[in-house]
Amino acid sequence: MNRSARLAARRRQILELPRRARVRAILESDRPRELVRALPAQEFFLTIAEAGLDEALPLLPLASRHQLDFLTDIDAWSGSELDPERMARWIEAFAAADPDLVARWLREGDEDTVVVALAHLVRVYKLDAETDPAFFPPERPLPTLDGVYFLEPAPGAPPEVFPPLWEGLTRLRAAEPRVYEALLEQVLWIIPAEREEEAYRGRCSRLAERGFPEFDEAVEVWVPGPEIRAEERRRLAARFEGRRLTPPAGREPVTALIPLDGSTTPVLARAVAALPPERLEETATAIAALANRYAVASLGHLGELETHRLGLETALSHLQLGLLELVPDGDAGRAAAVLAEMHPRDIARVGVGAVQERAFRARRLADGWLSRVHRGRNRLDPELDEPLTALLLPRPLFGEFGGSPRPFRTREDLEAVDLVLDTVTALGEFLEGVLGAGEEELPELIRLPAGRIGPDAVEWSAVALTAVARRVLGGGSVRPRPLSAGEARRAAAALLDGDRPGPVFFRVLDELRLGPAALYLARRLGDDADALRTAPSPRGVRSILLTGR
Repeated sequence: MNRSARLAARRRQILELPRRARVRAILESDRPRELVRALPAQEFFLTIAEAGLDEALPLLPLASRHQLDFLTDIDAWSGSELDPERMARWIEAFAAADPDLVARWLREGDEDTVVVALAHLVRVYKLDAETDPAFFPPERPLPTLDGVYFLEPAPGAPPEVFPPLWEGLTRLRAAEPRVYEALLEQVLWIIPAEREEEAYRGRCSRLAERGFPEFDEAVEVWVPGPEIRAEERRRLAARFEGRRLTPPAGREPVTALIPLDGSTTPVLARAVAALPPERLEETATAIAALANRYAVASLGHLGELETHRLGLETALSHLQLGLLELVPDGDAGRAAAVLAEMHPRDIARVGVGAVQERAFRARRLADGWLSRVHRGRNRLDPELDEPLTALLLPRPLFGEFGGSPRPFRTREDLEAVDLVLDTVTALGEFLEGVLGAGEEELPELIRLPAGRIGPDAVEWSAVALTAVARRVLGGGSVRPRPLSAGEARRAAAALLDGDRPGPVFFRVLDELRLGPAALYLARRLGDDADALRTAPSPRGVRSILLTGR
């Protein structure tokens, strides 16, 4: 094996390690500089971020100019402006890693970035016969290396960055005085806004080359196109009927090239494991690029590890969701056939289509009856409102009651949200179509039912179930007038079959246009079954509105 092949093999071994373990493995190798420079720039940054800057300091002097530029490109900007605090952190780290590294960065780093960074961090004065007196140093002692250029910390700059910068400039002048002078001349005469704009354009171009497009392009991962229609997703799925790849013998379901979690994206993990070996690296590269697009589209700071983690999680989740839309049974061989033929970005778009179809329904509900009916959104059960809120985010997520929103991953996620949307839709049809609810408060709710603290504590599910109870009590009324304890017991006897709602319950729901909400409302009523049969009270019953008598 020649030297290049040995380096490639060692690089692969390093990339297979957890990022926290890479620092020691690299430093203990016989060619640490070559190994560091063989790392993709993003992996170099993520290795430092996960290991921690203090532990990873020895890697910095080994990095190439392009890797160092990537560190400041990815982390030292906030929007279109250079962030002095973040830039200062890297300059201090360079100095702590190697006193010569700051001088090297001043000399070799992207020129526009270096000049703009210095303009943010130091103020430069010049004293000679040809310089406008407006640029002369003030009448106070300032450090100078040559009696011509005088420096002091810029207003608002982190004071702790000046000593390492001064040391770096000192070393730069000793090694290359002309470069030192040319650099300070640029800082002296800079038009800050124009030069920062040039630096930002260069930064965006370099990041785009490394898989981080600008926001307007990246956000296209959330635009599904025709895949938002279920029939289009079914048409795509039909293309792959009968196609299947056989997993190579002995292949682990989770590969080292792609950080898959078999517990959260098992279908994707098995599909990757079934790919031909020659397709793995290409697929890994495409998935990494997709994750970067999701990271940029999230508007999170690219210097934060969490932004990259969320980008990868979203990419893998939408990829798996797309595979499940195209291969509903999740068969690994069939999913691998899809992954081998379709670009990961197109598969993820199928998953996004399924998500956006639900998000579109959620927006119609939010703009429809939830905005027309008095206290419409406020009275949704939390179990309904939290998933709806997650769907209404600019980047829709799966929201589970009591949990943190996350990307959609499975058909079960979609089915859970479908139940929520069906329930909310049915509640709206009941409230507007049966009760005639509108901008005014329902007459039965003007006086708060017992045990409800504030008008928003009257949940629409309880209003609906109270109307169901009124219907089975007879008299022809379906108005949601709160029930006495005795009425609640009689209604429960008619509606419940043991601990569960019986046939009468479901028949009445259909009569009141609440059939699509049956699963949810049955669960609500079933939770209170024991209390309703024995001693219903406002404190112990959530599903029915009570009078307290």
